Amino acid sequence: MYDSAHPVYPHLFSPITVAGKNLRNRIVHAAMSLRYVPDGKVSDDSITYYRNRAEGGVSMAITEPMGTTRWNVAPRRIRVFGKSNEDGLKRFANVVGNAGCHMIGQLQDSGRGRHEGGRNMNAIGPSALPDDLSWTIPHALSTSEVETMIGDFAESSAWLYHCGWGGVEISAGHGHIFHQFMSAHSNTREDKYGGDLEGRTRIVTELMSAIRDLTDKDFIVGVKLPGEDGTLGGIDFAESKKISELIAANGNADFVTYCWGSHSDTLYWHLPDLHGDRAPFVEKIRELAEPFNDTPVGALGLITDPNEGDRAIEANQADLVMLGRPLVTDPAWGKKAMEGRESQIRYCVSGNTCWKLIIDGGRLQCDNNPRVGQADEADWWPPPAETKRKVVVVGSGIAGMEAAWIAGARGHDVTVFGTSAEVGGKTRLHAELPGGENLSSIYDYQKLSAVRAGIKMELGVMASADDVLALKPDTVILATGSTMSWPGFLPAEYKDEGFFLDLREIMTALLEHPSPQPGTAVIYDQDHTKMTYAAAEWMADKFDHVAIVTPRDRISSDEALVNRQGIYDRLSKKKVRIITSSEPSPDSAFEEGQVTLRNVYSGEEQTLDDISLFTYATPRVPNVDLVSALEKAGVEVHLIGDAYAPRMVVTATADGNRVGQLV
Repeated sequence: MYDSAHPVYPHLFSPITVAGKNLRNRIVHAAMSLRYVPDGKVSDDSITYYRNRAEGGVSMAITEPMGTTRWNVAPRRIRVFGKSNEDGLKRFANVVGNAGCHMIGQLQDSGRGRHEGGRNMNAIGPSALPDDLSWTIPHALSTSEVETMIGDFAESSAWLYHCGWGGVEISAGHGHIFHQFMSAHSNTREDKYGGDLEGRTRIVTELMSAIRDLTDKDFIVGVKLPGEDGTLGGIDFAESKKISELIAANGNADFVTYCWGSHSDTLYWHLPDLHGDRAPFVEKIRELAEPFNDTPVGALGLITDPNEGDRAIEANQADLVMLGRPLVTDPAWGKKAMEGRESQIRYCVSGNTCWKLIIDGGRLQCDNNPRVGQADEADWWPPPAETKRKVVVVGSGIAGMEAAWIAGARGHDVTVFGTSAEVGGKTRLHAELPGGENLSSIYDYQKLSAVRAGIKMELGVMASADDVLALKPDTVILATGSTMSWPGFLPAEYKDEGFFLDLREIMTALLEHPSPQPGTAVIYDQDHTKMTYAAAEWMADKFDHVAIVTPRDRISSDEALVNRQGIYDRLSKKKVRIITSSEPSPDSAFEEGQVTLRNVYSGEEQTLDDISLFTYATPRVPNVDLVSALEKAGVEVHLIGDAYAPRMVVTATADGNRVGQLV
């Protein structure tokens, strides 16, 4: 339905009714793990997070998996099973509901699936077959245990209904337990929950019917189904279409969407990044959902811009736009889009830092939103400072610019010095490499906010201590970044002669002159983050050969698993040679185009010939040359970003945000 009241994105902001519930627009928060749950209890942090998104324009929100059976009442899941948390669940639904958003609880059990380290010692599943990723073998549920699990899920759904929740989503994809039952690859049962596809799908259809029997027609029952899992003998597109027919025939689905990948080498499919197409699943989802007829269909997967969502609805490819990471990045994504303030949206960079941090056991964080989960997060602008000060920021990368715009917005007199003609620092370089495009949204937002806050920018200037002190600052924020350390195997005299450039330096030069190069490019990798591999991908299209050499036993060990899988996939297809547990020997004949590599364990050597470029990505050393002179002058100095300690994008923006409010 076209809504002329919202001429900017009339389709995205048109209302829709789902199971008798009125949604003010089509924006749905897809399930995301927050790690805000203490000991299975409803936390104020969880409620605040979803209230922020509701105030920012979300009309329906799906939680992370909840504790809804006797097998999955883990401390980090909100416990619903056993009629738990009544007061907390009612308060959750009321607070978020009063802000205009229907809360949907997710029903999920990981079964044998595991993407943390090690194996799941308490896993359950349809059959005693190993998980493709962790090799966990689950306890194979008996027929009566499956029936018990269905009953637990249904009774927990009824409890959510009792507590005022809008509905549930059955998470039947991602390689989790319902997916495992539906796939012949993981289900070799011979009872009524196995055998042919109808039997393997029965766990879902029986659950949907059981939920409906214990609730009412105005309680939303949504289902997320597997699209293609990429597993041999698993669920392909044709099989998914058949599953859709069986689920649709049940008649109890109030919305449907699909996800890709599984707990296997295709896990990364479910969190697509900018190395592929934007919104890659939308057209496939519409085709898979054809058997559902008029049931609302949710578009899902790498939708980051309001235009993409509006077009999907206008083209009848979807009825709902389901966003996860973009709403982590900006809870007011919908509100800003509706008001025509797209330039003020903090866009998702699709780097999957959020995924890595929650899998590593931490709370949800975001590269481009340092304020995730804070009470005043939605559409935040800093309050004015009580005392106005003169602030100088040295460094126009993402840490410095974050601090600068916030300090300026608070009313301080702010001047930024930057050595480059444009803001963004090394992040700007990464944004020019494969898969890095959306990183530009970090510094683009910061620059627009800086202009809005009226700060002064002196770009293309290598500021000295005298330049800084001449402005008579009350406070100096040093965001001067870091420099890759000189590798010990290279002669010291080469450093002064500029004979070898680090990876950042060489990529800056190559991007200015991107012509094909003969020979082999070698990257010595002591970095293990995505920029190094983006550079290798770029080089693979320009050099005859590319090799990555690392002293570790694999590459990309500091990246999220979903990123590492994609990195290996792309580098393999581009025939980039990966040499692990090795480092160059000081005896290498670099002048003759040869690098001798020594295995760090065995000492065995091999020689790479025809080397036309050798570069290195090594641990970075903070650039702090200005500190001593500024401190001697009695100026208050704050070190942020890599100048404090070289870390990640998420820590750079967090540092800048914190210090911008502190000064």
